Amino acid sequence: MSDQRTLSEVGHSQESCEQCSLFALCFAQDMDSGQREQLNASVKRQQPLKRGEHLFHGGQRMKGVVVLRSGSIKGYDLTQDGDEIVSGFFLPGDAIGLDSLSSHAHSGFAEALEDSRYCEIPIRDFERMLEESARLNQVMLKLLSEEMAETRRLLLVVGRLDAKTRVAMFLLSLSRRLARRKQDPDRFRLTMDRRDIANYLGLTIETVSRTLTGFQREGIIEVRGKLVNVLDRDQLVGLARQALPESDLSEEARSSQSEC
Repeated sequence: MSDQRTLSEVGHSQESCEQCSLFALCFAQDMDSGQREQLNASVKRQQPLKRGEHLFHGGQRMKGVVVLRSGSIKGYDLTQDGDEIVSGFFLPGDAIGLDSLSSHAHSGFAEALEDSRYCEIPIRDFERMLEESARLNQVMLKLLSEEMAETRRLLLVVGRLDAKTRVAMFLLSLSRRLARRKQDPDRFRLTMDRRDIANYLGLTIETVSRTLTGFQREGIIEVRGKLVNVLDRDQLVGLARQALPESDLSEEARSSQSEC
C-alpha cells in the first residue's frame, strides 16, 4: 500500500514533462507551453508494468495515449489460429497505441519485455487537447506517418531481403534508436529473445542464431548471451545497405566521421 502511494506521489507532484530526461524524445516537446500545462495536469506518470504483463490486449478499449518511460515493450498481433506475429519493439520515449485513436479499441497487444514504466494521458483529456490545438494534430500526423514508414520498411525487409541483411538492419536500427536516447550505440542488451527477433524479421530462430554467430565469426559483432558489442559498424552498414533508406545511410556516415 505504501509503495503504491509513493508511486502516485511521484507521478503527480515531483516532475513535469519539461523536467523529464526523455523530454527531447517525447511528442510533448512539440506542444506549446499552454498545452503542456494541460498535459502536466492530466498525465499519469511512472505507471509500473512488470515483465510479462500486458499494457493492453487486442480488442480492449483504449484508456489513453501511452509514452514509455523506461524498459521495453513488444507489440504483436494474433492470427486466427492463435499464432503470434511481432509487429515492433518500443523503447523509452516511444508513443504506444496511436493506431487505436480512431476506433478507441486496440487492434493488437503490447507486452513488457522487462520491468517498465510509462506515462498515460487519459483519452478524454488527449482528445480535448487535439480539438484545441492544430499543432498537436500535426505532431500526431507526423508520428503516425513515421509508424507507416517503419511498417513499409519491414514489409520490404521480410518480403525481399536475405537473412544477413535483415539481421544487420535490425541491429543497426536498434543501435540508432538507442543512440538517440544517449545510450551506447555499440554496446547494448537485446531485451527481446531470439524467437521474437525471428518472428519480427520473418525468419526461423535457427537462422537468426546462425546469422549472429556468423557475424561474430567475421568480427562484425561480439555476442555474449543477450549482450551485443558492435565491433565493425562499417561492415554492418554494408550488409544492411539494401534495407536502409538514404537518410539512415547518411546518418551512419555522419556517425562514422564523428568517431574518426
